[in-house]
Amino acid sequence: MWSFKKRFAFLFCLLSISVQAEVIPVYQIDQAPDTYVQAKLTHDIYRYSADPLLNDLVVADQQGNKLPHRVITAFTQVREQSQHQAVRFFPVPVGTAPEMLLVLSSASIRLDENEISVSAIKRERGEAQNQNAPVDFYVVDLSDVKTRADNLIVNWPLGESTQYLEVQVSGTNDMSTWAPITTTTLVQLQKDGQQLTRNKIPLNLSEKQFAYLQLKFIRGGEHLQLTQTRIENTNKMTEAPVVDTWQLAGALAEEQNSALHAVNSGKKIPVAAWEFERDDIAPVTNIGLSLGTTMYGDSIKVFSRRTERQPWQLIHQGIWFNAQVGSEWQQSDEIQIYSNSDTLWRVELNELVRTVANPQLVFTRQPETLQFIANNSAPYKIAIDTQAAPAAQQTGTQIFSQLVTGKEIHWVESNFTELKPNVNSFARQAMHISWKTILFWAILIGAVGVLVFVAIRLMGQMKSTS
Repeated sequence: MWSFKKRFAFLFCLLSISVQAEVIPVYQIDQAPDTYVQAKLTHDIYRYSADPLLNDLVVADQQGNKLPHRVITAFTQVREQSQHQAVRFFPVPVGTAPEMLLVLSSASIRLDENEISVSAIKRERGEAQNQNAPVDFYVVDLSDVKTRADNLIVNWPLGESTQYLEVQVSGTNDMSTWAPITTTTLVQLQKDGQQLTRNKIPLNLSEKQFAYLQLKFIRGGEHLQLTQTRIENTNKMTEAPVVDTWQLAGALAEEQNSALHAVNSGKKIPVAAWEFERDDIAPVTNIGLSLGTTMYGDSIKVFSRRTERQPWQLIHQGIWFNAQVGSEWQQSDEIQIYSNSDTLWRVELNELVRTVANPQLVFTRQPETLQFIANNSAPYKIAIDTQAAPAAQQTGTQIFSQLVTGKEIHWVESNFTELKPNVNSFARQAMHISWKTILFWAILIGAVGVLVFVAIRLMGQMKSTS
């Protein structure tokens, strides 16, 4: 009797182990480039997940510890691109007459051993002038600039007396009437190999607004020697994420009458119907149809459903075009739908193309990005928890938000390696068990039950005989 009880306990333990939750790795990141890591996810992850919201996705380190993470939809990124153009400048000595400024505008500047030597050639007289005198202000020549001017970048040698510069900026077109533009402070500090530089003056000038700028340093200009001036224009470049798109081949359906008659209880209408089965549950937002080189311009109906037991649901009804324009084939725009995760699809076209068309469904969705906070325990596994609790996922999301809220974080992109686990090991795939498999396990469990019953009867008879 005791031996039988031990065997029964062992069998119970095996059954208990078989129903325990399992975290199955899908991807692996060998090394994290930084603490804040992100990786792009495609529809492939939905082949393993049982939740269209990816609530069963986890990120674990080498020891199996789950790391804070979140999954966000990839968004359009705005990137700034700056263009620089060097512009001429010249110093104006103290006491220079206004009529001399146009002469100085053709000056060449030579920096030699911390001295500024200005050689100006007067076009009227053809006389050369050399001036070495304290600088009153600087004039920046914008007459050759054909674009707008967002900022003016000023460079000067680092010195103790020129760490902080306060400058007044004015503009003119005739060298006589100056219009104020801005007043700002420039900074250049250095200590123990570290440097802080703020040498950018905001201008925000339109094209040809001013031909010349006046830079008058009201602080720190006594020993200042400018070395370079540049115009900076910043353009914002919009980078839309690359959409996640894939195609799915289908097969001619057994039922070649429109599924609408079952929905609307109407008469049967012959069509050319193909059915498709996805192996993922990725929420798709657009669908299209690829007909290759088959000319078409007629009706289309698209249906979907989650399981074979459910009736077909009409997703779209309209006209679909596939025509050759020149040397290229053009087709209708994609059909917009709302986050559809159904795995079974049906397309109905005009019955005349039943034997000539070989359509493929084209699915499109916005890609998603996985972000997680790494530790020093690589490699990291992106895995699926086969028995994840939605409440636990919500708690993890809240913890992640608390860790990153209010911080300026730079997420570093990382690539992962596909581990290609057996897809039948996952919870969603376990739901799709054929009737043969169910019958096999039913017979096996029944046989075990009969053996247990016989064993109990035998034990009872042995006890009665004793």
